[in-house]
Amino acid sequence: MHDAQDPTTRSVTEPGALRRFGALPGWFCRRLFSQVRVDPGAIEHVRALATRGSIVYVMRYRSLVDYMLIAFVLLREGLPLPEFVSDIPTLLLRPVREIAATIWQRLRNMRLHGHALRRFEDRDRCQRLVHTGRPVLIFMRSRAPWVSPFATRRAALRRVRSGTDYLREIVHTPGNREVFLVPLAVLRGRFRGTESRLATLVYSVQETPGEAKRLLSLMWNARATSITVGKDVRLADFKPYCAAEGTERVVRRLARALQIFLYREERVVWGPPLLPKHRVRQRVLQGEDLAALIRRLAVERNQPESRLWRTAEKYFDEIAANYKGGYFALFEFLLNRIWPRVFQGFEYSGLDKVIDCVKQHPVVLVPCHRSHFDYLILSYMFHANYLSPPHIAAGDNLSFWPLGPLFRGAGAYFLRRSFEGNELYKTVFNKYLTFLIREGYTQEFFIEGGRSRTGKILTPKLGMLSAIVGAFTDGVRRDLYFIPVSIHYGRVVEEASYTRELIGAAKEKESLWGLLKARTVLRQKYGSVQVTFADPISLNQALGNRRDRFRNPAHDPDIEDEKRRFTRKLGFRILREVNAVTVVGATSLSSTVLLSSPHAAWRYPQFLEAAQTLVRFLRHQGVQLTASLERNVADFKESRLFLESGGLIQRLQGDGDVIRVPTEKRVSLNFYKNNTIHFFLLPALLSRALCMGLRGAALKDEVNWWLDLYRWEFPLPEREAVAAELGRLLEYFRAEGAVRAADGDAVAPEHPLIRSTAGLLDNFREAYWIAARTLAQLSETGIPQKAVLEQARKRYTTSLLLGEVQRPEGNTVVTLGNALNRYEEVGLVTITAPPKGRDRIVRRGPRFAELQPLEARLAASLQ
Repeated sequence: MHDAQDPTTRSVTEPGALRRFGALPGWFCRRLFSQVRVDPGAIEHVRALATRGSIVYVMRYRSLVDYMLIAFVLLREGLPLPEFVSDIPTLLLRPVREIAATIWQRLRNMRLHGHALRRFEDRDRCQRLVHTGRPVLIFMRSRAPWVSPFATRRAALRRVRSGTDYLREIVHTPGNREVFLVPLAVLRGRFRGTESRLATLVYSVQETPGEAKRLLSLMWNARATSITVGKDVRLADFKPYCAAEGTERVVRRLARALQIFLYREERVVWGPPLLPKHRVRQRVLQGEDLAALIRRLAVERNQPESRLWRTAEKYFDEIAANYKGGYFALFEFLLNRIWPRVFQGFEYSGLDKVIDCVKQHPVVLVPCHRSHFDYLILSYMFHANYLSPPHIAAGDNLSFWPLGPLFRGAGAYFLRRSFEGNELYKTVFNKYLTFLIREGYTQEFFIEGGRSRTGKILTPKLGMLSAIVGAFTDGVRRDLYFIPVSIHYGRVVEEASYTRELIGAAKEKESLWGLLKARTVLRQKYGSVQVTFADPISLNQALGNRRDRFRNPAHDPDIEDEKRRFTRKLGFRILREVNAVTVVGATSLSSTVLLSSPHAAWRYPQFLEAAQTLVRFLRHQGVQLTASLERNVADFKESRLFLESGGLIQRLQGDGDVIRVPTEKRVSLNFYKNNTIHFFLLPALLSRALCMGLRGAALKDEVNWWLDLYRWEFPLPEREAVAAELGRLLEYFRAEGAVRAADGDAVAPEHPLIRSTAGLLDNFREAYWIAARTLAQLSETGIPQKAVLEQARKRYTTSLLLGEVQRPEGNTVVTLGNALNRYEEVGLVTITAPPKGRDRIVRRGPRFAELQPLEARLAASLQ
């Protein structure tokens, strides 16, 4: 809690301390440091420690500017001010009368060998103050001073690492008083830029900048400066080791632990040094492996090596990011004005887990991908929370002018969708990726590849994940953490374009014209955004003893196959973790209820009862709900008005309130239903199986059969976990009254839990049935895949008119395409690329005869 009194004039009672700032230093501190942030919880923690024992504040590098900042903040917060500061002349910070009195006292006490004697007295005074419970501040290191050319290297290092001498005296402090070492880190700005002299000054690229650069950095980043208070070190925990290991060794261990903490705190904000692009190119395009490849390609292609080296440099320039602080500042300026116009709120959770990982190991963020805003949100969030923004792997389709250079300057690096057969490009890319991992940069990539047009998680694309696993197994770091991230939107800005693409329109290529047309986005509100970080996944732990085998350079086919299986399993694990931390919003839950029935309208009381039933189920499952959904649980009126204002539903009045879903909006609503469909996957399959009269082993077999069919639709749970989860769900259905245990688990078909889940997957059932009917008429010569999908969509439309199917949202090229891919996977058809042609050809597969029984089973499931 802040003291109302001015911290630059309020005096303290400790004798010998800086009682107050002088007039000029006080004015300077008020102007420069008044907005410095410090966590209120850390303030209370330090205040509590002061009541239990002596506090020793510890900082990394000696700095008068940093001391002024710390002293100002400590006075402002009413915390104990250090009565002793190592290697810092605080005289000029005091009022004029105290300066004069102190100078006179020093003149009277002048002695020969005064400097050495003062250092001895300083260490002795530091020890006595700690012994009597007074706070002190020590700097672990100072900038290299001038030393005599005749002095030894050991003496020079001792001058630089003077903090160790003070630690040694503190360790030897007599008595049983508790002593707490409290690390303090001053963090200026958000991240370090390297492209100009000004940026070097502003972002403090140098690890030990001089006082002038520190001051300029503070003046530039006054609003973005914070003090981090580290976990205190209890000296009593180290003293027992002195007898066994010796005091000197314990002091070195203690000093190293404090230095590591302070370094890691700075690393979270600044990250590894951001090198100029030409220096990164030099470091990436070296190594015997690349040189050997170029020599071999020169012989095979009959080209000079110099030409291949130029090609490698061109590939590097095509790929690599080129961080520029000015570009990121421009993005921040624009986004600060865009967010309030587009989104009503922005919330996140779990970021503290990411920070803990970033301090020690490289981190790879793996978010779901539903909007172009995904690229911006995480970088903006990291920047706003004083964290080094990530390097983002982006498709080369986003490298168009003018956004391409801006994205690259803000940390994006670009890769081609496919570089199969281009061995040189692949090697350059892998070496750049290895460089990022080795240097410890935070990265971000989208494991789904492109954006999900359907709203649900897509099947993982494993190329990037495989490259990261390969670079890591080469031994460049001890560990690396994947952070699954869920990004949830109230509505996505690409809603209309997704609907057009799902019903067959060609994907619109990213361009400047498309960017200009997108300005209409600013005229609408798209609800809130919720970002949730899942628990980090340690790659070293996931690999276990496989790491050494995967490092085998012999290219053993069995090892390569094992590596592919590991990467695939890891990819699906990441997707399941993304799904697990997804929050459920009012839009997605309302869409789930509205589309759970084939009918075009709901009476409002029935809709409300079903929505509240699903909320109750989600709470039982421990799923996090957004604030908007929590507000809506009582009546869902806010959600209804939001959907109505967006044109997704219509409200009919007359015979009571009726909510109507226009047929042309079902595909759009299906996107939001699919955002959280994974929470209802097993309940929907269970409800349908129960309605079919299946029980026991037959029920489990039915559920597993459908899960196996939907392999291209969902990151499925582990098979061994399905049976246990079905048992828990069945118990919940009984507790809710949806299943009557007294009647042999008879189903109550009108119960809102059954009514709102049994038909949730019918759009997938219908699409897979239509795909099977279309393929059953496949000629022996085969037809292009695009023609198969067109025929399937026409057949779906006809079946809708005939009443054979009832879910228009199932008639999309994505769902029909997934069905086609699944049928190819089980051998019902084969899909091959012709030697000359762009479209793949669909032909009958070795198990084509099994297609007719499958079609019959799918048709029966729709009855």
